[in-house]
Amino acid sequence: MEAAATGVDANAPAIPAQPSPTVVVPFDAKAASQELLTLARVDRIICVDDWYAEREDDGEDVFAALVDGLLRMADLQKIAKTIPSLEVDEDSSTPLELVADEVRKVWGNLNQVERAQIRSAVAGGFDSDPLEPSPEEDEPAAANLRELLADSREFITLSLSSWRKQRSALLTDGKSTLILFDRDFSREGASEDAGEQEIAALLHDAPESWRIGLLTHTVADADAEIEVWKALAKKFDADSSRFLVIAKGHLSVSQAGFPRMLKLTLLAPALERMQQSLAGAVRGTWGEAISKVGDIDPYTLEAALNGDRLTDGTWGPETLLRIATAFTQDSVRAKLRADENVHNSNRIVTKLSRVKLPNSPDPDRVRRELAEIERLEYFESPDHLTQLHFPLEVGDVFCFQKFVDKPHSFELAKGRKGGVAEEDDSAALVPRQDGAENYMILLAQPCDLAIRHNGKRTNDLEFVRLAPLKRPVDGRVIAQPGGGIATSFDLPFFFSESGGGVEVRLSQQQYVPLTALDMCVLNDQGAGWLSSDQAMPDHVLPNWQERFNILRSWVVKKVAAYKAMQPHRIAGKGADQITAALTCTVPSPALQSLISIETSTVFYGVKRVGRLREPYRSALLSRMSQRDSRDAFDPSLIDKGNA
Repeated sequence: MEAAATGVDANAPAIPAQPSPTVVVPFDAKAASQELLTLARVDRIICVDDWYAEREDDGEDVFAALVDGLLRMADLQKIAKTIPSLEVDEDSSTPLELVADEVRKVWGNLNQVERAQIRSAVAGGFDSDPLEPSPEEDEPAAANLRELLADSREFITLSLSSWRKQRSALLTDGKSTLILFDRDFSREGASEDAGEQEIAALLHDAPESWRIGLLTHTVADADAEIEVWKALAKKFDADSSRFLVIAKGHLSVSQAGFPRMLKLTLLAPALERMQQSLAGAVRGTWGEAISKVGDIDPYTLEAALNGDRLTDGTWGPETLLRIATAFTQDSVRAKLRADENVHNSNRIVTKLSRVKLPNSPDPDRVRRELAEIERLEYFESPDHLTQLHFPLEVGDVFCFQKFVDKPHSFELAKGRKGGVAEEDDSAALVPRQDGAENYMILLAQPCDLAIRHNGKRTNDLEFVRLAPLKRPVDGRVIAQPGGGIATSFDLPFFFSESGGGVEVRLSQQQYVPLTALDMCVLNDQGAGWLSSDQAMPDHVLPNWQERFNILRSWVVKKVAAYKAMQPHRIAGKGADQITAALTCTVPSPALQSLISIETSTVFYGVKRVGRLREPYRSALLSRMSQRDSRDAFDPSLIDKGNA
């Protein structure tokens, strides 16, 4: 009955609630700017621009026009509306000298809008405009700048000439100041880069509490701001962190971008101090560590470089680096914690970061640059590994490519040379590859990979597991390592250009002959090939020098066996099968190989291109061990499809 009374059918299906429309709150650029200035404790803003030269005069030309009787009664009445204290009789009986005196009395207290109204009224009395017209962007930029920044704190607008007259007094009055310069003052008779020159001088003279910006319409976007700042930073022989370049377009076109640049201008000195403090702490700590390493007596040092470490193939200088690193682990943090400048700077950064601002105008560029930095935390560079011939390690990343050429056919193209030039200026004949890159990462127990003093592995390991690295199939962005799936492991920032991540597909592991990967270590390009007459590369560790000799002998035997079988006489894919058998790639579908009789070389289609750093490779191994030890049966009584 109650339902019927209200006109609601109790048996009717429920109507799903409609989602409430999202209310987009417009960004308040003024509120954000004022909050930033308050948090940064800025007492005063000074804007120096030749646009203000038109409006900075003492009003004498206006007063003269009044005294000379050049205005109509309608013009005088317009002025009276702007200045309430001014009384003008309609019968024109008011002495013009009194009108001029009244206007002169209040002129200094009038704002720019009020002065502009009076100037409009007396415009007919001026012979000519003493200045060239301002760029179209200057007037709205100046008005918006006042709107954003001129609130409860002091706001001063100056021409270049007035700034130079008041400079000394303003620099010494102890007020925390944000000063913004125009770049081009040619309309005042100065140079087009006069603003830069003033900033260069201020960087030497201004107190620490001053923040400096170059506000100009000669740059149009965020990228241009950065490039101009970089160029000026090199040009100025001073602390360039104390100024930033701000496009006037942030003011004349859209105000939303201005608070972000204001924030950077206010933060720049604090960020620079933090960088300097870190640099000082690191330098001091490493100096102390070097001194401590130098104090180790020969008896202790000899023992540290000998024994199991020598047998296991550990390079002596690596052990010294390990010792020096141990001395520095806690010292840098301690120095930073004890530095009051670091605490003060971090407080400013933290406070200003609480102000909500729109996204960066070029988030893709920011992400790319941050991804390049963060990628260094995850991956070692291929050049570092290749040039120094670092031994194999769990987490090494390899690129696999297919060969376009077939066995022994690639040797027929005599003009196609490649590879690494030897000392006799000859070059290895390298087969062509299709360019499609497939990446895999090495998974193995670290001790199993170690080359001992005799150039061998204690377990005579011949094959090792690798897992493919694939982009996420669901298009998701990988931002954190690990992930929640037992059969994969997320690695962010794998691709250097895009910063995109990959999944390590632990369920798709393949076995690859260690011979191919060892050749990547011993090749000057990091590629998996070795010839029988190849010279020993530089920077190879002693144990790996023995490994090189073993592999070179192995190549000689494989090439001789291949040649004896006369593969060019075998029909069909016989040569492919012989090659795969001799190079041990039969169980490795991702890895191709070729044998060159002419150059006595074994080629594998693989190249080492990077290495995963700690602690991520240990986390990857932990995920692999969890997968290897998981129960093969589903313990749940409910089918996954019915869950």
